[in-house]
Amino acid sequence: MAVCLFKIGNMNFLFIVLLSLVGLGSSAPADQDVDTRPNVVFILADDWGWGDVGIYNGDTRARTPRLDEMGRQGTVFTDFHVANPVCSPSRTAFMTGRHPATLKIHTALSGNHAQNAARGCADFLPQDIPTLTLLLQSAGYDTGHFGKWHLGGTEDAPAPSEYGINSSATYVSNDPHRLPGCSGPPNPGPGTKLNCTDMLWPGRSSKAIVDLGIDFIQNATAKKAPFYLNLWFHISHAPLNLLKEQFTNFSMKTFCPWSGMTPDLEDFTSCPEQVFRAAQHDADMHIGRMLDFLQEKGLDKNTLVVFSADNGPEDVRIYFNSVGTAGPFRGRKRSIYEGGVRVPFIAHWPGKIPAHKVSSETISSLDWFPTIAKITETPIPPNWNASLRGVDISDVLFEGAAVEPRAHLLTWEWRYALQGNCWNEAPRFAIRSGDMKLLMNTNATYVELYNLTSNPFEGDNVAAQYPDIVDELGTQLKAWAQELPAGPVTENAGCRGYKFPHV
Repeated sequence: MAVCLFKIGNMNFLFIVLLSLVGLGSSAPADQDVDTRPNVVFILADDWGWGDVGIYNGDTRARTPRLDEMGRQGTVFTDFHVANPVCSPSRTAFMTGRHPATLKIHTALSGNHAQNAARGCADFLPQDIPTLTLLLQSAGYDTGHFGKWHLGGTEDAPAPSEYGINSSATYVSNDPHRLPGCSGPPNPGPGTKLNCTDMLWPGRSSKAIVDLGIDFIQNATAKKAPFYLNLWFHISHAPLNLLKEQFTNFSMKTFCPWSGMTPDLEDFTSCPEQVFRAAQHDADMHIGRMLDFLQEKGLDKNTLVVFSADNGPEDVRIYFNSVGTAGPFRGRKRSIYEGGVRVPFIAHWPGKIPAHKVSSETISSLDWFPTIAKITETPIPPNWNASLRGVDISDVLFEGAAVEPRAHLLTWEWRYALQGNCWNEAPRFAIRSGDMKLLMNTNATYVELYNLTSNPFEGDNVAAQYPDIVDELGTQLKAWAQELPAGPVTENAGCRGYKFPHV
């Protein structure tokens, strides 16, 4: 038996946990000096589309050999969804298992109070909301977070340590522990992309994040503690300012035969595809370095490693070098069409996760919290569990089982205008049940219904052919929408009935 003290905000909760000796990992080690519970490394890339990992679509432009190898040695999930098509809310779902819209985290959080208020957003992830890291920390895990944070960066925002994280070095945060190269002010103002003073820091970021992760693991193993580690990469978010040597093997003739080096800045190139693919390749190499480290230290057999992304690819109209691909799907970042919310998800654990497997099971970032709790055999307090919106997918990971029936269907909301092509602008709300996905505007006067098996691109609206499905899913979607907190909504948010292509 273990007694865990949870601190949430200003409140303390005492929770008595009976630790089982059976399962995927032993919750109570046989040897008091060795804790054999499994470790977790969660690698979250920024703005990578479904098609930006080579193993997903065979695109030779996606130079991701280590992720491709990770996929062959593990399981590739082709129908994984994040809870929102933008950074902060997507990360909120991974951390809390709750839908971010219910917490007033609807879009990327600013370091400016007025800007958050104008968007109807909280300034930071509320401290009274339990996080996965807090749960694991309270159960004896060493918890670390290195890289992007973006769960609150105002001057009064809690540091990552307040959310159950023992060791951190972050940016876009109020963390006193700055990521190397990000020694600038901790609170970015309106419109600020990065609070880092080194202009070439994006090119150095992947190495820095993995270096810190390796140091953290070495310290955790020296303490003989199991660890949970978030490695949240900058790549491929804007800006993508790379080092000149990172363009090696990325020739102009391959990506932009018409282009050349910018005359006054020899460390930069005017070829967006070259920049984007080189940046992802560098991140891929450092992900491989982490996998090699785990293997060399004999930790890989007891460590679940997962790679995913926070949302679909950025639009080139927002940033010149954002040429990522959503693969066969319509939509990009900020769109609740599949291209904005369906992203890569690769799970790797030798001897536990089946190798050479591709799964089409529909899974979600909301499932991360209950799944990791199950894998680490960390009981979730009943009052926490009642608020979770995902399901435990450990059997899907380890046995290839079907996802258990969901008490809460997957839902999405985007309440702001969309920059980019109008055909990526989806209605404001969406809901998924099996193969069918319904999208609906604010006043429910316009709906779209797609069978994602027969029409994954979401170009053939079959709402008129299936009125019963529209009624059933529409009723559930409207009920969920009414539960969301009130707040500003961009005028005419959502699609105005554009068909693809718009003519």
